[in-house]
Amino acid sequence: MFRFIHCADLHLASPFSSWRKLRPQTARELALAPFAAFDRIADTAVSEGALFVVLAGDVFDTSAPSLYAESRFRATLEKLNAAGIRVFWAAGNHDCGALTNSELPANTVRFSGDAPELHTIEQNGRIVASVAGISHAGPGERRDLAALTDALLADAPGFRIGAVHANIDGDPDYEPYAPAPLAELKQGHADYWALGHIHRRRVLCERPFAVYSGAAQGRGVHEPGARGGVLVEVDDAENAALRMFDVQLFRFETLTLDRIAGADDLPALEKVFRSSLPEIKEALFLRLVLAGGSPLNARLRALGQEELTELFLPALRAKLPKADLESVIVNTTGLPNAARREGLAAEVAAVRDSLDLPGIAAALPLTPAELAGFTPAEFAEISREAEELLLDYLAGDLEATR
Repeated sequence: MFRFIHCADLHLASPFSSWRKLRPQTARELALAPFAAFDRIADTAVSEGALFVVLAGDVFDTSAPSLYAESRFRATLEKLNAAGIRVFWAAGNHDCGALTNSELPANTVRFSGDAPELHTIEQNGRIVASVAGISHAGPGERRDLAALTDALLADAPGFRIGAVHANIDGDPDYEPYAPAPLAELKQGHADYWALGHIHRRRVLCERPFAVYSGAAQGRGVHEPGARGGVLVEVDDAENAALRMFDVQLFRFETLTLDRIAGADDLPALEKVFRSSLPEIKEALFLRLVLAGGSPLNARLRALGQEELTELFLPALRAKLPKADLESVIVNTTGLPNAARREGLAAEVAAVRDSLDLPGIAAALPLTPAELAGFTPAEFAEISREAEELLLDYLAGDLEATR
């Protein structure tokens, strides 16, 4: 029996740039979280007696990581080296140009991007596993890396593992890098496919296992829930058992309150909020979304983000002391005019779609640096807010406050 760990998408040195503008201290804390998550993965490998660790790509968020990021990464690899644990790294689209084998500790192999490689692992003088993998050769990898890797595993001894950073079966939420059909993996020679690129935990199949470990640390509310790696235990008959384990320092979640029509004042709304909060003990960043008809619609929409945060943060901290508000999104409508809003929605959506927000922003008195700071997600949020405000005005929901 032996154990190994599979993890991917560490994204060390992620900038968390959207946080830097408004909350620079929080951005610094978040930027350190992926390093701590990788440390926890290494600690788990040591405590569980793992023989090796497979890193399935995007270890770094960039192909040119800082000296600090490289140093922290190497320090964790040295911790594994001291415990006699080998490491196999198949680089992905983000980290395809980062580091070389000569810059890594002796226990670590970074797979080439030119052709797949195969390495065997021994336990008590016997080969118990073979690990084959290949890195992305550059940005925008379009080769079928799974097929290239599988060819090496055909006659490999022991439990056979393929490591690739790839989009299997064309997940539409992610770029189609190193595409491969799941049927190809099922018909191949691997016993376990250690996959990276998709940030959600997913077991695509079990015979053989094809597994996305998911990102080790969420980077925003678009990556909610627990995050970590996969501990794989292989018995003497080469049957594998999986256990997902969590390592995230910060957790991101979204809470939507869409049944607040009966909350006609702030204390009543806070009561609904507190009673709906999840039972999460670790550090949490929560996005609160207020939706549906509300008698407080106009008053809520009159508040800025800072005021909304100050309004709800005390109630959040009263129940979850380690929690913070990522943002408060007001998507409410006024109760009396809900039907009128619905009738206007199509026309207002047409106005929204006609807006050239980047062009409008370019005409404003902003410096090039300030203009470059707007992300597509921020433009989408501005567009959504403009749509809601226009609906409010046309439906009469803001007449009392303007």
